[in-house]
Amino acid sequence: MDKQNINNSTQNNYAMTLADYEKSRLMAILEGISARIIFGLTTGAFLTGYLKFLGADDDLCGQIAAIPTLAGIIQFFSPMFLEKLNRRKPLVTVGNALHRILLVLMVIIPLLPVSMEIRLYITAGLYLFSHLMVNMVAPATTTLLISLVPQNMRGRFFSIRERYLIFISSVINVIFGGILDKYELRGKTYEGYILVFIIAFAATLLNLFSYISMKEPYVNQTNGKISVKHLFTMPLKEKRFRKIIILFFLWGLAVNFASPFFSVYMVSQLRLSYTFITVCGLVNSIVYVITVSIWGKIADKKSFTYTAMISIALLGVTHSLWFFASEGTGLTNAVVMLGHITSGIAWAGIGISLYNIPYEYTPEEGRTVYLGFNAALSGLIGFISSMAASYMVGAMSGFKGIFIGLTVTQFQLVFLISGILILVTSAYIWLSIIKHDNQDNAA
Repeated sequence: MDKQNINNSTQNNYAMTLADYEKSRLMAILEGISARIIFGLTTGAFLTGYLKFLGADDDLCGQIAAIPTLAGIIQFFSPMFLEKLNRRKPLVTVGNALHRILLVLMVIIPLLPVSMEIRLYITAGLYLFSHLMVNMVAPATTTLLISLVPQNMRGRFFSIRERYLIFISSVINVIFGGILDKYELRGKTYEGYILVFIIAFAATLLNLFSYISMKEPYVNQTNGKISVKHLFTMPLKEKRFRKIIILFFLWGLAVNFASPFFSVYMVSQLRLSYTFITVCGLVNSIVYVITVSIWGKIADKKSFTYTAMISIALLGVTHSLWFFASEGTGLTNAVVMLGHITSGIAWAGIGISLYNIPYEYTPEEGRTVYLGFNAALSGLIGFISSMAASYMVGAMSGFKGIFIGLTVTQFQLVFLISGILILVTSAYIWLSIIKHDNQDNAA
């Protein structure tokens, strides 16, 4: 049997009916909900609070929170074996399951008979290894989920998916934020976190079920061998994709300069309760759920690059707004809440846009190489950006300035710098991508 017949036979074995696609899209929604629950309970205020419970300072909290961006570097190399597979779902399933199981294992760290310093090293190690697992298969995960949805309905589908996963996970966050506050008042913080990790483990099982139940469309293997050199040269040679690489370079630099520090600032500097923080998160999610369908319709009518430009600009304004969230003023809670509202609107557009843009600008053959390179470079730049901000936070730990009567700390300066950089990113999308695409279409 020749190679063509073998390929045709293999493709027929993975043929999917319309019912298969519909069920798999339903499983993709369930996957998103369960993944978001785990994400919400192992990042942000929950992660910061747990690290504080283990003995970490503000600087270390920011560094550990930046680990996921560092782990993205593995996506430079994972396409070398992903592109050899025409069936990637088993590897995707294992990688995502290991990621979430390792996160849940952090619950046992306080029980280890070692020093506080060693416990924090182990926590950071588990967190890093966990995110290496999920990033290793991330290009294939993205390809799998997007391939289940026809081009003309992606904006609508992913807006619906985002609506469900954000709302459900946020309700759970609020519930367990209140539970943690009550356990802290009783002096039983660890018992509260045990409950949090039990829910995360249940969501892990649900996430595993969704992947097992999902079917995978046939994927063509890349012709020829992919060398390490090709992993770096293929994306850079593609003229259209180079613009996307620059976009995500700027995005990684801008957003990660501040993102690890919002929770640290709210917990350590503003001393806000978990209940208020999670209520802000719920309001953020409600706004997100309401507006994500609007962003999806705009994306279907215009483009994902257009929605990215507008929503990223709004996020730049939002990060700049946090400069005015100063400790000891009557407006602190109002500014924090307003920041959550505007970020909810912004992230609703950013979430569906930046998920789809790289996929749309890549050729079908070798797609995981392009997606992996882009995500890895953005992650590397993001980690460097976070470390630069972490150094700034540590070096200016005693800084107290005054601006129009407001006390200004190093955290507020970090938020302002991030906001300006994000606005630059939005301007780049308009000047270098949208205008050029419009000119090409007119020609």
